[in-house]
Amino acid sequence: MITKLRKAQDSWAAKAILILTALSFMSLFGVSGYINSAAGNRAVIKVNDREVTQFDINQQLDREIRTAQRLFGDIEITDEIRNAMLADLVQRDLDNMITEETAVKNKVYINDALVRNIIFSQVQFWDENGQFSKERLNYFLSQSNWSEKQYIENIRQELKKQYLVQSPVAVFNVPSVLTKYVAAAESMRKVFGYISLNDADAVVDREISEDEINQYYNDFSMDFVEPERRDADFIVLATKDIAEHIEITDEEIDEYYENNLNLFVTPETRNVLQMVFANKEDADAAKAALDKGEDFYQVAREKAQQTDEETRLDYVSEDMLIAETGREVFAAEKGDVVGPMSSEMGWHIMKVTDIKAGSKEDEKTVREKIRQTLANDKVYETGYELINRIEDQIGAGNSLEQIAEEMDVKIEQVKGLDEKGKAVSLPASFNELIASPDFVDAVFSYNQGEISQAVETDDGFVFVRVNTITDSHPQSIETALPKIKAMWEENEKAAITQEIVNDVMHDLESGDDIKEVAKRYGLKVITTDPLTRSESFASLSQDQMIELFNESNKTPKLIEQNGIHIIALAEKDAEPRSLSDEDMDIISRRLNLDLAQEASSALIKSYGKDYDIRVKYRLLGLED
Repeated sequence: MITKLRKAQDSWAAKAILILTALSFMSLFGVSGYINSAAGNRAVIKVNDREVTQFDINQQLDREIRTAQRLFGDIEITDEIRNAMLADLVQRDLDNMITEETAVKNKVYINDALVRNIIFSQVQFWDENGQFSKERLNYFLSQSNWSEKQYIENIRQELKKQYLVQSPVAVFNVPSVLTKYVAAAESMRKVFGYISLNDADAVVDREISEDEINQYYNDFSMDFVEPERRDADFIVLATKDIAEHIEITDEEIDEYYENNLNLFVTPETRNVLQMVFANKEDADAAKAALDKGEDFYQVAREKAQQTDEETRLDYVSEDMLIAETGREVFAAEKGDVVGPMSSEMGWHIMKVTDIKAGSKEDEKTVREKIRQTLANDKVYETGYELINRIEDQIGAGNSLEQIAEEMDVKIEQVKGLDEKGKAVSLPASFNELIASPDFVDAVFSYNQGEISQAVETDDGFVFVRVNTITDSHPQSIETALPKIKAMWEENEKAAITQEIVNDVMHDLESGDDIKEVAKRYGLKVITTDPLTRSESFASLSQDQMIELFNESNKTPKLIEQNGIHIIALAEKDAEPRSLSDEDMDIISRRLNLDLAQEASSALIKSYGKDYDIRVKYRLLGLED
């Protein structure tokens, strides 16, 4: 997962010109409402007089986590992932501060005009007329979770870094002779033989003894402890139930329908082909060819140097096209070719290949849908008012039964709930709710007989009353016996397999042939096809494959992974893989990129030697 997140971060860095050009018009044009809320926090990074505080780092981390979850879904951010992301942020901030200090020292400044020009040049901020749209910029900012101040500081930082770091290292190139050596290594192929042994396949031919049972019970006593468990009653006030009691007037429905017609209208769409030219002469020549009956794709390939994919716009609505072209295309008939038409993007020729009529939902058919939407919008406002009233009743001494009767909801029960969200018995329909951290926290935060404050969930609100508390205690040896037997059997199987592994490795290291050794112990040898070091077998990682390639032929290597023992060796060299010119180009570009990254890091470190630098990793929960 950490690798996945780091790849995502690399991707974000590669797209910095998109992310970092959505800048602060407030700052650029003389109005600033930015408030530095980090004042008073302890500094964790210092470069001379420049500081980054704990608050700054935590804000950045929160933004990175939200971005990762938007990209990958609701992924779990473990402590390991969080610390890796945090370490990357600290290094990034440190590099930026060193670069900024170096920019001031060398009088490198970025003026507002350059920043404005960068913003105006971004197509994603243009409207349908090809004009810059501040609304589109603001939308992009809101979706990116970046403040205006942060964007403008980052674009300036990136431009300074380009001047001070990236441009100087751009002159470095990996010598062609080194590329050849790397290519030779990557094209090398070997045939491997390997034996795979799984602990789970071992056969245990005896039963656990009484002495072993007692020994396991004593040696692993902490594994045989019953956790604290609690029984609780709870009531659920679902948002859908609250919404059903919210009255929505006809006037509100009418107003919503009129103000949100776009939600109920499906616009006409047309399947469109397009070719674009830089000048009218080329566009006229292409139109002449089309008038002679030539194929649109063929003309686009020959005259506009476009691929078929670039020529297809697929189904588009009128507002998706630049204004001038949109009007012409949507006034044409199926099969018509329109243009050449001029826009800021060039000269367009378009063809309508299909038409899908639009539609509009009548207000009568969507009134119930609108009513539910408006009720849902109001549900939390109403819900919070209701919750405050219930909490006042709890404070006044009302029982959960009284509250349930007034709200006309059923009291549910969960029994034997532990702090991991597992219960002895529970209502099946509330399985997900009861396992949630908020529900578990509520059950374990109150004393016996107490009613919790409202617990907000995705679907409403919950009130919990703790009924009984059973403290943590050691299990009896009888209760622990199944777990003891399972632990013993697992260890026995591992010991049996390990003995075979030791014997096989000893024989192979003595020079015996792997096929003879396998036959001796009743094992199977698997021989691979010729493989390069970037390929794999038996789910080995790239690092493990490289280790195998670095060993001499016939030298056995033992690789352990999750109870599986792989004993592998290179049986012989194979004919090297043939590399194309494209392969060589990829290798060369990758080496140059690696060299540029290493040179950039070295250059920043060199700049940093002139400054007083302090990083307090421990304040962030990281090791120094």
